[in-house]
Formats: sequence, structure tokens, C-alpha cells
Amino acid sequence: MGLIAPPEADRTAGAAGAPPDARALIEEARAHARRRRLKLAAALAVAVVLAVAGMLIARAVTGTRAVVQARPHAGAAAVTGIVTGHLAACYGVWMPNQPPPVTPGTVVVLRGILTWKQVGPGTWQIVYPKGPVVAEEHISNNYTQTFRFALPPGHYVLAGRYDEGTGFYTSSEVTVTAGRAVREDLRNVCK
Repeated sequence: MGLIAPPEADRTAGAAGAPPDARALIEEARAHARRRRLKLAAALAVAVVLAVAGMLIARAVTGTRAVVQARPHAGAAAVTGIVTGHLAACYGVWMPNQPPPVTPGTVVVLRGILTWKQVGPGTWQIVYPKGPVVAEEHISNNYTQTFRFALPPGHYVLAGRYDEGTGFYTSSEVTVTAGRAVREDLRNVCK
């Protein structure tokens, strides 16, 4: 038996494994597969970046809420002013050999200013601002206890009312500025 050699063109085509048109198709298929793998890899990379960004944003939002809840008065201090002082004890004649009297009372804060109105010929009456009480504090010991109010900026009236009476017996006007402290003692009007 004998072997017949194929022509030269067939030998070249047989060495590469396919005819020239088939080789072009195979290269095109391989290039298409490479592009498909690159697109899939890019889509996965974008998905990972978005997931990480979402987790970081969620952590930042949760972290911010925790800070705000932990320090709720941090922002309030910057937009308010502080008013402190004493409500003086109400006493007329005091005997030096006895301890000074303690007259408990309440200090209230009203927004506005004091005005006067004429109630008769030559007689005037003080008029307190209308509206709700902005803040109040009970003073049980006139000598050791001070009142303290954190108020938004504005004009206020501090009024002291002793527990024995029904009306305001001492008052003072104060202007509050943000970030500032004001000391305003309510005087003894019973002397």
C-alpha cells in the first residue's frame, strides 16, 4: 500500500486545523467571547463598587444619628443664651439674732417687655406681657439656690412670685443674646 501526499495548499490548511475562512470565524468567536467576559467583569466590578458605596453611606447616616442622639444639647447651646440669678427672700423687719427667713417661690419667664397703664389720675399699674409662660423654676431656698434658664435670643421679663401670695411681687427685664450668659437677681421688694 502506498500513501498519496496531498497538494501543498491542502497541507498548509491542514496544519492550522481549518480552512482560511474557518480560521477567521474562530478568531471572531474568540474575540466575541473575550468581549463578553470583559463586559461581565466590568459589570461585577461596578456592582461591587455600588455595594461598598451603599454600605459606607448607610454607616455614615447611622453614625450621624448616633452622634446627634448622644449630644442633643450641642446645637441648642449655640442658639440660646443663659439667664441666672437669685430670688431674694421676702422679709420686712429681720431680727439680727435669728437666721434670715427663707421664702420659697417661683420664677417665671415671659416673652416681651413690661409696660405701664394709667388706672386713675396719677396712678399707674405695671402690665406683664401676655402669652404663655416660656419657662419656670421653683426656688425652695433663697440663699443657696439660683434659677437658670436657657432661652432663645429676645426680650424677656423675669417675674418672682412667693408661695404665700398669688401675684408677682418682683420682676426684671432682661435681653438674651445667643451664646451669652446674663446674671439678673430679683430684688427683695418686701423691705
